[in-house]
Parts: sequence; C-alpha cells; structure tokens
Amino acid sequence: MLSRPHGRLALMAASPTDAPVFIVGANRSGTTLLRLLLNAHSRIAIPDELVYLDSYVAGVPIEQWRRPGLSAAAYAAFVDRFLREQCAPLSGIDRGALRDAILAGRPDLRRPYQLALRAWAQQQGKARWGEKTPGNLFYADVLLDMFPEALFLYVVRDPRAGVASMQRVSFFPDDTCFNALSRRKHDTEGRRHLARHVPAAQRMTVQYETLVQAPASTLRAVCHFLGEAFEPQMLRFHQDAGRHMNDAAQNGHNTAATQPITDARIDAWTRRLSAKQTALVEHICADVLSAFGYRPTGRRLSWTTRGELLVRQAYWHWQCWRHRHIRHYTVKHPLFARTRTRLRSLLLG
Repeated sequence: MLSRPHGRLALMAASPTDAPVFIVGANRSGTTLLRLLLNAHSRIAIPDELVYLDSYVAGVPIEQWRRPGLSAAAYAAFVDRFLREQCAPLSGIDRGALRDAILAGRPDLRRPYQLALRAWAQQQGKARWGEKTPGNLFYADVLLDMFPEALFLYVVRDPRAGVASMQRVSFFPDDTCFNALSRRKHDTEGRRHLARHVPAAQRMTVQYETLVQAPASTLRAVCHFLGEAFEPQMLRFHQDAGRHMNDAAQNGHNTAATQPITDARIDAWTRRLSAKQTALVEHICADVLSAFGYRPTGRRLSWTTRGELLVRQAYWHWQCWRHRHIRHYTVKHPLFARTRTRLRSLLLG
C-alpha cells in the first residue's frame, strides 16, 4: 500500500528537482533497501546513515542550529569530530577541502551536514542528495526548518517482521517487549510527528511489503513523488550495492540488501517468532497493525505474561523519560542492566 501525496503535487508531471530526500521510519523496516534503490538513480545520491541530528554540540541541541552560540574554536572542533567520526559512509570525498568549505561560513549546524552530503553527491557525479537515518523521523521539524523544500519517504513494515528482524541483529536487545515498544514509538509517535510538521505534499508512505512485491510500480510512484523519471537500472541496484555499504552491513545485518529484491521474507516472522512473542508484538503494536492493514493472528497473552509486560513497559517508559532529551531514544539494553551490573560487582567484591 502506498500513501500518495494529496493535492497539487500528486497531479504534477514529474520534473527534475534538487530538493533533498530523507528516508525515515523504524529500524529494520526496509529503509536501507529503499536507499539503495534510489541511490541507483542517475541523479540521486543517498549514502549510508550519518546519524547527525541527534548530536549535541557543546551542549547545544540541534534544534538551535541557527544560533548555536558556538565560538569559532568550538565550531571547528565539532566539524573535525564530525568529519572524523560520522563521515565514514562518505567515501572518496576530499575531507580537507570539505573542512575548509564548512569553516568558510559562520557557525551553523546545518552547514556541515548539507555540504558533506552535497560533496558526496558531486563525487558520485549526481545532482541531488539525500540521507537515510531512520531516527530522523523524530527530527522532521528540524529538517524541514533547515531545508524547507525537503521531501520525506516514510517506510513502514509489519511490526512482527520488524521485531523478528531486530532480534537477529546484535545492536538491538534480545527482548521482544522492548523491540515491539520501539517499533510502536516509531510508527505511532514518530508518524504523528511527521504528519504534524511536514505538509502532506512533502511526505509519502512506502509500505515494505508493496515495495518487494511490486518494486517497479512502487518505484515509479516514488520517483513521481520526487519529481524524477523512473530508471530501470534502479531495479539492478544489487549489482553495485556493496560499494555503498560498510562491511558489517553487507556481510551481516543487511546481507539481503545486496541481493535481488524478493518477497520471500514477508512472512519469515511466522517461523522466527514463537506464539508468545507473536502475541506480545500484536498486543503492543495493535494500533499499528490496524492502521496499516496487517491482520493479527488472534493469539492472546496469558495473565502471567501480562504481568511481566507491565513491569517491562514501566521500565521502558521510565528509561525513555530519563533520556527524553534524545527524541528517538529507545531501550537497547537488558532489563535493569545497570542494577544487575552493580549487584554483580558488589557480590563479587
């Protein structure tokens, strides 16, 4: 299912534009697949995620990008750290020249992000840049403030499939409840944030299942929304995908993204999740299932599991409140991890 923009933009003929493209959504939803498909377009360059907008610069939140209050020295130190730590996906760019270009202007937290992505696009011989960081869903207002013409592609996937995928990746907790709560946060709070701050004509929802079942027609719709012509070589993205992914991704958690598109994984969650895990995800993400037309199995939680869920939900919400300055924060550690560590150190001396 595709959610098409309403009004004027939906009726316009496709025409080239240089508006930046931001791919957002919950983790393990197909954002990497969509990035690689679009990156195979002759005009669009979208590197691996930079995770830029959750940065705090000398204690200044990114929302204050216009007036960061940074001294020239602090700004230069931030730029150096950004180029050193966050620009690994931008292979091939001249970082010295990029640093000089960034520092040539007044301190502005938009400038490093924009110029780095533009430099990478130019290095690829492309006119248009974009970025894929799923958590940017919670920074849509900041991105639109920085780039008023920006277009957003929101990717959604069956939360049961998403949770099953998360639990196969080491940087997510081996906790069905926490992973389901994370997906619900993205696909409810994050989706509302996007809808509240971004006009309908500048956002489009792409459903993962539709993308893998009907890739050509889905990409035509996406390209029309972006004002670009569909190019058949986009469907052959996998032939060059490895060049635009880090080793850990292409050999580990995103191996599938280096292969031809297939819909074989749509129902893989039915084999990877137990009946209890399926019931947990369906209970926590019931409103997401309903909103996007995913049919629940009808499995019910036992009263014991409901009691466990209440404890885990309380802990998860407490941790999110403690880290509320990080908009997209979700729990990525085991239940009471810090308390367990402290107790272990006390007992073992």
